[in-house]
Amino acid sequence: MQRTIKTVLVIYKADHDKARGMAWTVADWLAERGVTCLVRENLPDAPHVVIPPGAMVTAPPDLALVLGGDGTMLSAARKRLVDGVPLLGVNLGRVGFMTSAGLDDWQDVLADILANGFAEARRIMIEVTVIRGEETVFSTISVNDAVISRGAMARLAAFDVTLGDGDVCTLRADGVVISTPTGSTAYCVSAGGPLIYPGLDVLCVVPICPFLSDFKPVVVPAESPVRLALSAPETNMYLTCDGQELFPLDDLDVVLVTKSERCLRLARRPGESYFERLRLKGFINRP
Repeated sequence: MQRTIKTVLVIYKADHDKARGMAWTVADWLAERGVTCLVRENLPDAPHVVIPPGAMVTAPPDLALVLGGDGTMLSAARKRLVDGVPLLGVNLGRVGFMTSAGLDDWQDVLADILANGFAEARRIMIEVTVIRGEETVFSTISVNDAVISRGAMARLAAFDVTLGDGDVCTLRADGVVISTPTGSTAYCVSAGGPLIYPGLDVLCVVPICPFLSDFKPVVVPAESPVRLALSAPETNMYLTCDGQELFPLDDLDVVLVTKSERCLRLARRPGESYFERLRLKGFINRP
């Protein structure tokens, strides 16, 4: 349980006037309560602005406050900037499943955290690599998922699927989703996959519109690499990671998904319930 919060990193959604204005409002509010803030836009080379001016920052932030929506949370989490720093999201978007506060209650949430601290939840991340022949041609980190999907042509792809050390099958489908538990509420569930309790150390492989196949969504240990080898020619396929990075695939490319050494750290108020969050966001109905 983190109790003493001396420094907060405030990251706001890029090119978003409301988020920019709110960042200074939040930073001033925290400064009035003795907390030093580092404010920056969610861009790769954005500078930090220290609030109050002239304050000295001698240690890493105790908390990163992300102003935006789930997309901003994902983008911030993937950057090395927040490695080792718990994230707390303030939702300015639509769903905001990863966020813990909104426009109406951020002051109450922050006041509670300043007074009582926060609980930390750790979520796995994945490393996604594309191998072409003997060469690695693409590599990135994802929080939610890696999705292989078709391009403009409505043509099925074929994938040789290997889970861990075992060759499973050749799958014909429109694509495949490889999801972390965090990402199970995104494309995974939309494609027919399960909701997965976020603290589990697993991955989920979900086919998108499989053809003449009884391959069902499968959950595997996160330590088991997921290997998908494209085996059909001229299928015009793309790899998308967290909906934020796009990479065109060639015939016979191999997509390898492994558990990353990095992890996502989330700040939560004690007592927050995953199932209550599912109800609030409309994933399940109240009895």
